[in-house]
Amino acid sequence: MKAVLSPLLVMEKMVEKLQQKYPLHEKKAEGIIQFHLKHQNENIDCYIKSDLDTLSFHEGIDSNPTVSVKSTFYNWLDLAGGKLNPVLGVLTGKLKFKGDTSFFKILPKKSFIDDLNIPEDPVTRFEKNPVKYWTKPTKVIVLNASPRAENGYTDFYLNPFIKGMSKKTEVELIHLSKYNINPCKGCFSCWMNVPGQCVYHESDDFNKLAEKMFEADLTVYAFPIYADSMPGILKNYFDRSVSRAYPYMIEGLQRVRHPRRYINKNHSMVVFSICGFFESINFEPIRAYFKALAHNRHTPLIGEIYRTTAVGIYGNPFAYKMMNNIVKSLEDAGEEIIDSGKFKRKTLKVINQKFKNDIKDLVKINEWWNEKKGTKDYNY
Repeated sequence: MKAVLSPLLVMEKMVEKLQQKYPLHEKKAEGIIQFHLKHQNENIDCYIKSDLDTLSFHEGIDSNPTVSVKSTFYNWLDLAGGKLNPVLGVLTGKLKFKGDTSFFKILPKKSFIDDLNIPEDPVTRFEKNPVKYWTKPTKVIVLNASPRAENGYTDFYLNPFIKGMSKKTEVELIHLSKYNINPCKGCFSCWMNVPGQCVYHESDDFNKLAEKMFEADLTVYAFPIYADSMPGILKNYFDRSVSRAYPYMIEGLQRVRHPRRYINKNHSMVVFSICGFFESINFEPIRAYFKALAHNRHTPLIGEIYRTTAVGIYGNPFAYKMMNNIVKSLEDAGEEIIDSGKFKRKTLKVINQKFKNDIKDLVKINEWWNEKKGTKDYNY
């Protein structure tokens, strides 16, 4: 169980970090820096001892320090972090020094990130404007993340969309439920122990699927809404994908993100989701998630299809015309996304058209579920 670090432990860790640079530091010397710090009505006495090889941390008071500093713990942290000017600190009474203040030069100031060789993964012009720099994808992978695979309604609505895309390019449909992917255990082994390789590397199917997914220029993530979000098997896949990024943080298009280990510069994504509710607001959590995912994966989200009342339209004879119009427009949408990297507004208008429901529709839905109860008909 993690606990708040004590000031002494913070100081010790700071000295350990400084020691990493100290052997190559140009201004090494022998001496003592004594600290008399105050934190939450507690006196903290400690010091840094230096020789020509090592900086070491010690608790207590040295009898003959080279220089000493007296302040609150927070003011010292501000000074060490460059947020407090030492002259201003003295003038305002926040800092009190005694002895040879020039001795502080033994503390290395060189940035610790200078020698990390952080991989470059800059924002591309395609990421900024995928439509302007669109080229027809040579390979599309549709990842159907419905746990019911080909027996689900996601598959039903996907089929015409895939048919449309297949007229223009190669499309491969993958049912995620047929792959065994363990949930991420948060051990960070893929970042710290064996970089790029999960502890489950040999015991499940994630790596095999990830390598296959990397072949695509365009990925379609398709799934039903489960508990106001995506099915757990898809979230497992995304969580495990952290192994295919570096732990470092770099500037992205909108905010900080991780650089990728495997780069496909013109890779883009489409979200295709259905739900049983009538209102499109039920897709808002997914919209927000994939907007963040697109940024953090360096993969622009070029299209979104969200179809409400998916089961209700399919099984309702009075919505038969509506369903057929939607199916036709889904096929059109498949062609459009390959040709231009976007959907036409009139196509989305048909796909997203609202089912005008009233209280009778709720009664019919509830009757249907009541009839199915206890039948063990899982492939309805």
